[in-house]
Amino acid sequence: MARKVISIETGVWKTGAIVPRNGIYSARHTEHRLPSEVTLLQGEPFPRCAACPSAVFFRLRRRLDDTSAALSFHVHLYELPVLDEVTQAS
Repeated sequence: MARKVISIETGVWKTGAIVPRNGIYSARHTEHRLPSEVTLLQGEPFPRCAACPSAVFFRLRRRLDDTSAALSFHVHLYELPVLDEVTQAS
């Protein structure tokens, strides 16, 4: 039986899947305004929305190599914060 292969560069992952590669990922979520890009490390689960159980979808925007200065620290990102809604001035 053939397995479906998802290219890292064109694939889309959702909350709970395992991050396939260190990189900067775009985050898409229709229910709330979340950070548009997040840095995620290989082997960690893709984070959830802090306000609801609906999935957040991610796409790799830029790879980070293992020698990057950004990888000299390690923060576990379990959920993405909901950003305040922009209010219009009257």
